Amino acid sequence: MERFKKRSLGTKITLTMMSVLAMMVLFMSGVLFMSMADISTTLSSANKEMGETSGEASLSSMTALMQERLLELAGDKADLADAMFRDFEQSVCVAAAAAEQIYADPEAYSERAVPVPAAENDGELAIQILYAEDTDPEDERIVREAGLLSNVQDTLLAVNHNSPNMASNYVATESGFMIQADYISASKFDAEGRILPLNARERPWYTGAKESGAPFFTPVTRDYHTTRLGIMCGVPVYRDGELMAVAGAGMYLDDIESMVHSIQLGEDGNACILNRFGRVLISTNEEGVFAVSDEGEDLRESRDEALAALAAKAVSRENGVELLEIDGKMRYVAYAPMKTVGWSFLVLLPQEEVEAPTRELQASLGAIADQASRDVRKQIRNSAILLAAVLAVALAVVQVIAVALSRRVVRPIQMLTDEVRQLEGDDLDFACELDTGDETQILAESFQSLTGRMKTYIRDVQEITAENERISTELGLASRIQADMLPNMFPPFPERQEFDLYAVMDPAKEVGGDFYNFFMIDEDHLCLMMADVSGKGVPAALFMMASMIILANNASMGQSPAKVLENTNQAICTNNREEMFVTVWIGILEISTGKLTAANAGHEYPALKKADGPFELVRDKHGFVIGAMPTARFHEYELQLEPGSRLFLYTDGVPEATAADKTLFGTERMVDALNTDPELSARELLGNVQKAVDAFVGDAPQFDDLTMMCLEYRGAQEKKE
Repeated sequence: MERFKKRSLGTKITLTMMSVLAMMVLFMSGVLFMSMADISTTLSSANKEMGETSGEASLSSMTALMQERLLELAGDKADLADAMFRDFEQSVCVAAAAAEQIYADPEAYSERAVPVPAAENDGELAIQILYAEDTDPEDERIVREAGLLSNVQDTLLAVNHNSPNMASNYVATESGFMIQADYISASKFDAEGRILPLNARERPWYTGAKESGAPFFTPVTRDYHTTRLGIMCGVPVYRDGELMAVAGAGMYLDDIESMVHSIQLGEDGNACILNRFGRVLISTNEEGVFAVSDEGEDLRESRDEALAALAAKAVSRENGVELLEIDGKMRYVAYAPMKTVGWSFLVLLPQEEVEAPTRELQASLGAIADQASRDVRKQIRNSAILLAAVLAVALAVVQVIAVALSRRVVRPIQMLTDEVRQLEGDDLDFACELDTGDETQILAESFQSLTGRMKTYIRDVQEITAENERISTELGLASRIQADMLPNMFPPFPERQEFDLYAVMDPAKEVGGDFYNFFMIDEDHLCLMMADVSGKGVPAALFMMASMIILANNASMGQSPAKVLENTNQAICTNNREEMFVTVWIGILEISTGKLTAANAGHEYPALKKADGPFELVRDKHGFVIGAMPTARFHEYELQLEPGSRLFLYTDGVPEATAADKTLFGTERMVDALNTDPELSARELLGNVQKAVDAFVGDAPQFDDLTMMCLEYRGAQEKKE
């Protein structure tokens, strides 16, 4: 061993190669010939097992995935259809609520006239009154009730106009008349041109709502005038527990039919809808069990027990996926409920279409495995022959090659080592010109490339550091510019003693998308704004500035809050290619009276504290967000502020402040923070909310801008001479 250590590197390489080669010859020869007999059998068995296992796993995975997707498809379509029915039911409830309010407080309404049907209004949305045969239109009691209930006509027209699928809507009374809004005025006359009587009290939607005491959907029928599928809904109207009327409406099912027929699954996939009586209403099947038939068979009573059980589950508002035989073929059936009307959406796909790709895959894997086994056995034999020949030749020439190779390797390594030793400190200039054509030359070139990249990296780091400092400076300047855009001098109107006002904005990044604004429109009107732009960072900040300017310009011209939102929305939608949007709450306070007129474009509910009460959320009616739909319309509402009232406005950064455990702060904690000491000044109230948010969030990072504003109304003050 000591003699080997003292030998030169070339000699060591030669001796080592000779020893290793001799050992390799002995070892590889033994292993090769001992293993060759078992390789072929083992490989064939492994390939076959792999093919079978892969096929079974693929079939199981494909089946589970397809069932999951079928159920997801059925659920999505059912939810979409159910949303249409919920909106339709809500529209009827709106009319019912308006009628119930009129009956509850008739003194608050004046009598209005409703015209009888006019044939020239046919094709246009028109309001009209119809009477039952046993109702006298001249009866003083009927005239009085009809005059009061006529105040619901604006609600009927608005609801019908905003509901594309609605055919007509109406309010029918127990006393025998009905106020109706529809497009078919000409159908109200007989052949002689006389107005036909209408006793709505006998209609299914009326009797069903009357008996159930709750919203009631009728079975599906064909529209008498258009033959289109439709459904009607009735909602009872009470006064002191006594039924006074029923609000109702008819809805076309065109969109529901289109949804069903739009589903395309494979070559023989289908979809259909079952009603609450187990009958097929709409289907893509033209024949078979799930086809629409005139007889309307209740599938729950089918002789096929599996089909009857499935129909019963579907009608019972369950969801799931089952495999059963339908029309002579095994099919997967996914079903999901439409809870509003008690229907169920079904999607069907044959089992053979689900499993066909996997069967083809299994056959292909088997053929590939057999061919691979034959090729490997042949290659093993050829490799054994070639290896024996190579080893025989190698033993003869190894010594000559080893000596030459050792000399060729050692000298360049020595040159490379000497050049590396000369690198010191910051001197990274490496130049070692080798022309060996082997790994030594590659190592030298790699080391030279490495030193070059290190110098480039150092230079790039210096440039990037300088660029980051420049960007940081510009972002800081942008943050100051954004802060200067918002009113930040408090108190903002020291000469006005009628109110106190304070606001803060804390962006999640250097710049944010939230903003607030307030300014005097004239001596008696104060404008308040709170808004939240979609997104964060520089894009949101730019969109925020543009939105703020447009809102302020429209409000300064004396427009109402709804008009300000409408004009701003149209201006922003004109050139909003990035499809950003902003939620806005805007209010205009008449300082002398305390009347606050406001409108909400998708923003958070404001919180209001009356003079002697706590803070509570004002659950106002939201309009659509600004920048998404140019035709959006907005509604106003009024709040009466008394001396001592306080109004708190905020963005979603407050209720959505998130703790480390992903829990949201929420509006309930926000209101509790305001009510900790609700009589504090505007600045102190915001401070309480900020402290509560900070304590809740802790060390968790801030994900959204946090913006708040508080107005304390002190009431009109006597002007001093």
